[in-house]
Amino acid sequence: MSIISPIISSAVSLESGFPAPSEREKINKLIEKYRNILRKFPARSDSGEIKFGLADLYVGRGEPGDYDKARVFYEDILRTSSSPYLRARAQVGKAELAVPGIKKSDIQAALDLCLTARKNIGGDVSDFFVAKTYIIEADLRLMRDESGDHDQAMKLHENLIKERKSNWYFRARAQLGKAELLLYHYPKKLSEAITLCGKSSNLLKDRPGDYFAVKAKIIEAELRIRRAKGTDFKVAEKLLKDVVTLKHTYADLMARGKADLAEISKHPLASKLLNELHQMEGLDPYISEKLQLIEQKIKSSSRK
Repeated sequence: MSIISPIISSAVSLESGFPAPSEREKINKLIEKYRNILRKFPARSDSGEIKFGLADLYVGRGEPGDYDKARVFYEDILRTSSSPYLRARAQVGKAELAVPGIKKSDIQAALDLCLTARKNIGGDVSDFFVAKTYIIEADLRLMRDESGDHDQAMKLHENLIKERKSNWYFRARAQLGKAELLLYHYPKKLSEAITLCGKSSNLLKDRPGDYFAVKAKIIEAELRIRRAKGTDFKVAEKLLKDVVTLKHTYADLMARGKADLAEISKHPLASKLLNELHQMEGLDPYISEKLQLIEQKIKSSSRK
């Protein structure tokens, strides 16, 4: 759910190798290249930047164990580097690694990393890493869900959306984040939220397998189901079918997409989707509750 920093992204795009190497192949090649540099010249003056680059590459690759490898490099930078800017980038990187599966009791520590990083970098939202602190802080506040967190997350999203020079990926995530908040809290602004989803999807069109590109389809579908005007159900059905047939590994999005599609579908498709959901492990409580409601609806319809 991350992207590579501008520095490392440039290296990836310029690295030569196979005739038409995939991004993953290029990332693997760069990881080996920079690890070799550190092994041969551990005391070189730019070793901190190389360590940060390696952490960034591991996060971008996202294979099992990569987050742990990235965390080792971020923590090493925080122990040894005297550069405020490099330390700040490592702080927000470490905060990002904490987001998946974070315990509520650990959220404040991750928020503090974002706030400290932003204090050290400055408040210019057009800076890649400043923008990253905004989006990670918003994610953490939504996960904590305490008084004022959603309002603060909304402000963070809006700051990224308004800044035209903010990184396109973080702006796309901010548009989607604001759309989701409108879905939850502002029933009179569903059309605005649908427009935001469209803008987010357009920015992410070249990354169809990205977590947030998939999530954008789900949020737009849920908004259209809630609005229920004109062709909304037809469009929502298409979006959700795209989600459940896409080859992606996001179990939470797959479960959410199947539950939403089951909600607006008739038997036998609805029953098929419910059966598939019951076979999935680790469903969020709200998905389990939604399944019960859909099953009750199907039983009620069959009695008529």
